[in-house]
Amino acid sequence: MSDQYLGIILPKTTYEAMPGLQGGTLGMFMIWEKAAREVGLIPCYFRFFEVQPGVSTLKAYVFEHQAFVLKEVPAPKVIYTRVLDVLPVYRSRIKSLMSKGHIVYNVPNYDVEKYKVHQILLKHPGIKNHLPQTELFTVENLNKMASTHKQLILKKSYGEFGMGAMKLERVKSGWCLSYKTDGDKEVKQVVFKQVIPSLLIKRLRSHTYMIQEMIPLADYKGNPFDLRVAVQKNGRGEFQVSGIMCKVARGKDFLTNGAQGGTTYTFEEVARHSHPTIPYQTLVNSISQFSLQTAKALDHHFPLLADLGFDIGLNKQGKPYFIECNFISDYVSGLFIDGQLIHQPWEAVFRTPIEYGKYLTDRASNS
Repeated sequence: MSDQYLGIILPKTTYEAMPGLQGGTLGMFMIWEKAAREVGLIPCYFRFFEVQPGVSTLKAYVFEHQAFVLKEVPAPKVIYTRVLDVLPVYRSRIKSLMSKGHIVYNVPNYDVEKYKVHQILLKHPGIKNHLPQTELFTVENLNKMASTHKQLILKKSYGEFGMGAMKLERVKSGWCLSYKTDGDKEVKQVVFKQVIPSLLIKRLRSHTYMIQEMIPLADYKGNPFDLRVAVQKNGRGEFQVSGIMCKVARGKDFLTNGAQGGTTYTFEEVARHSHPTIPYQTLVNSISQFSLQTAKALDHHFPLLADLGFDIGLNKQGKPYFIECNFISDYVSGLFIDGQLIHQPWEAVFRTPIEYGKYLTDRASNS
């Protein structure tokens, strides 16, 4: 195995776009390349099953002469994985690789649903008060939470990009269900009293949903926002906050995800409007301390974490609330315009996992 190469396992769609990467994806790769070369590593990019336990070489893309070239390279000892798949065969393959001496980091926690993460964090006193009330969906739990909250969010316990999320809000005539259909960025609504709408029943039969208290978020020029906080292990093997990105909902939408029409801003720009009486650095310190505390709590439960993306809500008083954790973070769509970073300090979000790879490589070489 090679200590010179740093393996990066890519999702299928990204790999199939090579070597002709474009836009923000190319921008991300170029940051990886720069960061790796600065610490004496050569990134090599491949699909999950290209690396075989006990096999000394593999085919991977390497950046040479200003282009990505597919070639045979020594199997890297240290591997940064950026794939998420629930198939047990993936987990089995990672265990086999590690048994043969590979070091794989940012290993996805395939069976960790959002509700389980919430239950784990509830056991930590310093975090508990920053968690919205959350229950698995049952009619009994819905009635219980509807009796104490005017607004609720229904979302898949296992899901991405806000897909399938719905909002329940108490109105004069009963309850209003806000939702989106696949491929539609416009919010639709249906008002009901006692009979649950058929659309809601259909979705609940297809997926495990949870009910979450809707935190009254601070807003930016009338639109709600939340934060994506990148908490990553760095070149010293320690968690750090590498970036705080602000996701602002479109119009009166209740979802801030870029895939749902949200827009990314710097937190500094938003904070001037959302919390004008609270010093910006005070807000940043509070968010960072809470995020680091949460990352360390999760690190005790799940092995090989390295690149976490927390969705954090802020109320009007500046108190942070944990919304959910992304174990495989994807920042590309919101942080680049025409292949260029919107905000240069966000480069750390892409550099830091590479620097952690160097830390693991050096530690393995010295052991």
